[in-house]
Amino acid sequence: MSNLLVLNPRECEGKTWHPPVDLDFASSHALLPLHGRELARAAASMPLALIQGAKGWQLVGVCGLAQGHNLFIREGKWLGSYRPEWLSTWPFEIVTQGDRGAVAFDRDSGLEDEHGAGEPFFDDQGEMYPAVSSRVETLKASFTRHRATQKALNALAEAEVLTPWPESLRESASISIEGLYMIDERALAELGDEAFLALRKAQALPIAYALNLSLTQTHLLARLARINPGHVAAPENLDDMFDGDDDEFSFDFDS
Repeated sequence: MSNLLVLNPRECEGKTWHPPVDLDFASSHALLPLHGRELARAAASMPLALIQGAKGWQLVGVCGLAQGHNLFIREGKWLGSYRPEWLSTWPFEIVTQGDRGAVAFDRDSGLEDEHGAGEPFFDDQGEMYPAVSSRVETLKASFTRHRATQKALNALAEAEVLTPWPESLRESASISIEGLYMIDERALAELGDEAFLALRKAQALPIAYALNLSLTQTHLLARLARINPGHVAAPENLDDMFDGDDDEFSFDFDS
């Protein structure tokens, strides 16, 4: 579990950090988290998949052929046409308790300056410095989209339309990453009217369609592996669907 520093003036007093200068921090992340608002651009840029983790199902962009190497990042620069939002918010994340949330800094990121020579999180008036506030605003804006995405993924799982990537697909693309899931199109087509309507109400259908359509992008991974091999051997507008959520949620930066 991450060693987190909750973001408020009291907890952050006297502490400083160094904003990342490039994307090297994600060069070993072959899977990057996404939310539903990113579907259209991400699906046209990389294969998408669902994975099951400690917090349930998660939508991810598949950015590598094997764990430990992100093919889209070379010398700290992003090579793809769409850059996942998560890259612009790290090393901050949202932690929740009940209906309240707080933003926290990952102290295991290596960016905290224990000698106080970095940038402060807050100024003397308790206001966030720009490098912090820009990340916090992005996190807050995307939070409801992630929650809506989670509801949609839960609905897909309950409808029993998830299936592992075919072994033939993984072999043809030389992908060794385990635990990638897609939509069973036959199971989706055979759903009864009530079950199908439930997926539509949960805004799960855009994810279902985008997931399988994105699999044509697996060829891009092989092309990237040739120009950025690392240690790996080379081998409708959906943006508005997750624009908001009716659930109320508040963030606390004062306590």
